[in-house]
Amino acid sequence: MTKQTALLEIREARSDADYHAAYPVIRQLFPQLDMQTYARRVFVARATGYRMFVGTVDGQFVGVIGVIANHNLHDGFVTYIEHVVVDKKFRGHGYGSQLIKFAEDRARAEGCYLIELDTDIGAERAAKLYENSGYQKSGDYYFKQLREENMDGE
Repeated sequence: MTKQTALLEIREARSDADYHAAYPVIRQLFPQLDMQTYARRVFVARATGYRMFVGTVDGQFVGVIGVIANHNLHDGFVTYIEHVVVDKKFRGHGYGSQLIKFAEDRARAEGCYLIELDTDIGAERAAKLYENSGYQKSGDYYFKQLREENMDGE
């Protein structure tokens, strides 16, 4: 396969079949995420505003982007990119950039003018993708584990 970039067809994941098809790609970013936990988290996340968009080329699943819109005191109306994942065999073709551009255009159309995201320490490839897409680093991300298992009962 050449490094030529084809235009992604991007649409919202709306069915259980869409989310099931996205799972192998999501696991490339979150390898510890078993199917049962993923299904439970998707159900709750969708109920609280999370949306996943899938990108395909010639009907072949290429990648996903997950976003959630939020109103907060600090920034007002913000779209948060929860994850951008391109299947390993399609990386380096510009598909991540296309997914990000799609999310930005959609956020603008919905009246949002700020997008935020975070990356893990050591995620240089992701950081480069975001910087090449015009994102600026503005701080650090902190967390504190409050109990041994995750907060959703796992």
